[in-house]
Amino acid sequence: MRFKLFKSVEWKVVVIYILLILVSMQVIGAYFIREVENYYVNNFTETLNTQSHLLAVNLQRYLDLDMENDQEKVEENHQKDIDFLVNNLLALRDTEVQVIDRNGVVLSTTEEEQTIIGQKNTREEVNLALLGTRYEDTQINPQTGHRVRVLAVPIKNGLRTLGALYMVASMEEMYETLRRINSILLTATIISLLMTGSLGILLARTITKPVKEITKQAAVMAEGDFNRQVKVYSDDEIGQLAQAFNNLTKRLREALSQNEEEKEKLSSILTNMSDGVIAADKDGNILLMNARACEMLQVEENLVLGRNLADVLHLSEEEARPLIHGNGSFLVKTEGDGETIILKATSRKLKGSELMSKGIITVLQDVTEQEKLEHHRKEFVANVSHELRTPLTTLKSYLEALEDGAVTDPEIAPRFVRVTLNETERMIRLVTDLLQLSRLDSKKGELRKTSVHIGQLLTDAIERFSVQFEQKRMKVEMDLPTWMPFIQADRDGITQVIDNVLSNAVKYSYPDTTLKVKVQTVQETIQIEMEDQGVGIPKRDLTRIFERFYRVDKARSREMGGTGLGLSIAREIISAHQGEIKLESEVQQGTKVTITLPID
Repeated sequence: MRFKLFKSVEWKVVVIYILLILVSMQVIGAYFIREVENYYVNNFTETLNTQSHLLAVNLQRYLDLDMENDQEKVEENHQKDIDFLVNNLLALRDTEVQVIDRNGVVLSTTEEEQTIIGQKNTREEVNLALLGTRYEDTQINPQTGHRVRVLAVPIKNGLRTLGALYMVASMEEMYETLRRINSILLTATIISLLMTGSLGILLARTITKPVKEITKQAAVMAEGDFNRQVKVYSDDEIGQLAQAFNNLTKRLREALSQNEEEKEKLSSILTNMSDGVIAADKDGNILLMNARACEMLQVEENLVLGRNLADVLHLSEEEARPLIHGNGSFLVKTEGDGETIILKATSRKLKGSELMSKGIITVLQDVTEQEKLEHHRKEFVANVSHELRTPLTTLKSYLEALEDGAVTDPEIAPRFVRVTLNETERMIRLVTDLLQLSRLDSKKGELRKTSVHIGQLLTDAIERFSVQFEQKRMKVEMDLPTWMPFIQADRDGITQVIDNVLSNAVKYSYPDTTLKVKVQTVQETIQIEMEDQGVGIPKRDLTRIFERFYRVDKARSREMGGTGLGLSIAREIISAHQGEIKLESEVQQGTKVTITLPID
């Protein structure tokens, strides 16, 4: 707490203010005391000198005797006068005076011990005075420890030294006065410091209170609270600082609010993007991935942050080079949910203010469907070309044979003509199926929905295929409910689907087998199940059976006159009715086709 107190600006101001006043008072006091002391000492010395001079002048006439006169006669005649002068002419208190003749004998004294009169004074300063040299000095009284002023003055008459005046004046009263002055000055200094400290505290608080509030506001701002305001106490510089801080808080609140809005917009955009976005630094180390990118790459963001982008995308050093330079697009294959996902990665550099690279942005697009469509398109073109080339080649061969003379042969010509007619019909069926698929794909083939009874459609269809069933000695078992609702459907379209399924059942079923047809209502749908007992379809082909021109046994399918588009057309027709068609099959066991149509 003590150290924290001294770290406060308020107490620093107060302490500095008090120290300033204290130093000033000390300097002033030292100068004042020195000058007062000099004044008192000089005044004391001057007074002592004046009195000693006056006393010496008055004593001169008593000591100015003829060298031949008797000393005892002098003492007898003038002792009383000398004593009177010594005791009454001296104005300084606590001053001891000795009047000494030229032989060093004490003639008179103010000291209490009068026994020294008539004795010889052998002090050095007295000897100097008897030799005509004035002596003056400040000494310490060994008995009392007080300072005294010692003065030895020669008493002369012309050049003759008649005696000496020895004076010891106590300076204790003067220094006692100086001590009282020092005490008064110290008291004044303490009072001044207390007043100065109080005023300093008030002044410091006036300055530091707004600063403390600004500091608290800054701490609150650092924690994210920008709603508080600093109170403005005045219009001076501190008040202007508080006002400026309030304006800064307001601007920061607005800027952070705008920044948060932009951040939320960006986060929302990144989260809801259908494409994956990866942000990396200039060295390719991942900084950010959106949820779509994590989903595409089957990774967790917290596990790949900081890793190199090339490692996450499983790229070689050569493949990663255009990625790091931010100027490449390439395909990336990943495994997800048991299938291969193809991603298109496009990398671009982020430029700084001085055209320096600040990082890399890589956008991932799922092009699996596009690649599949492209593959199907190429396969479709190849299949169409192949399907058309085979009959055209046959037509050309037979027509060339007819042109070469077979036309005149009554046995060969009719057979060749029948072959060309069959191939022509085959091409017509193929083109018709392609046109129908094209209309279904482009949604141009509008459904002409009417009330349709599925049981009636199935009965009519089986009747149409009765001859084929008889030829293969096949039996048909129908399981129809006693009551069946009508549905809204395109009669021709549903008839075409049923005919296609029955046609395949006849083609690929074994002789002397049974075709089971069952109709049931499930929730708000009608399900048609047709199960044959035939060659079946391998499991590897089930996922592709609805693809265009896809055949399990291509040679056999062509021999049976199929175009490879029947099931594709059936699926498109059922999808247009918001329904579903499924196949379940086992090799050598048969195939079950389930058609589900909604009940409107």
